[in-house]
Amino acid sequence: MTKLCEIWIEECETAIAIEAEFGTNRAVDYLVGEKFLDFLEAADDHPAFRGEIPAFVDEIKTLFEPWQIAEYLETARQSEPFDPTVYDDEETARLENERDIRKCAAELLLVERAKEWLLDEGE
Repeated sequence: MTKLCEIWIEECETAIAIEAEFGTNRAVDYLVGEKFLDFLEAADDHPAFRGEIPAFVDEIKTLFEPWQIAEYLETARQSEPFDPTVYDDEETARLENERDIRKCAAELLLVERAKEWLLDEGE
């Protein structure tokens, strides 16, 4: 079984390769916007993930400047505004709107947790 540290270390190595080929923005998007946020989300249900967060954070901070992380997190996981006109009836539009609001709220909370870890906002 793969150790969790091997997973995030591999993801950091992949981010380095992405940065070399596609630039820093793409690498931050991959590592922070995808992998780290998913890792934080998994940590809600799995204590083993929680234990790896500090080491993962330290590695992310060695790969990117604080301003690069902060700049990325300003818009991370933001979605397009809800458009009820794409649904045929009001009830479907209402249900989709409620689902989108719940999803957006969960994403916002996740990004705020990432900011606390990566930008030392909790100190």
